[in-house]
Amino acid sequence: MPRYICVHGHFYQPPRENPWLERVELQESAAPWHDWNSRITAECYLRNSASPILDEKGLIRKICD
Repeated sequence: MPRYICVHGHFYQPPRENPWLERVELQESAAPWHDWNSRITAECYLRNSASPILDEKGLIRKICD
């Protein structure tokens, strides 16, 4: 009998735009990215956006989002 797992996550980052400039300013603490929105997207959200489906040998059969 096949087994399945479902992971449900809540991912949220507050807006970081400067309301006076209407853009996200450089945030040096997020280096090498421009700002924390970009860094969190690359390190967290992007990695949680797709999952590899493995075959019996542990090789990637397909990627599912």
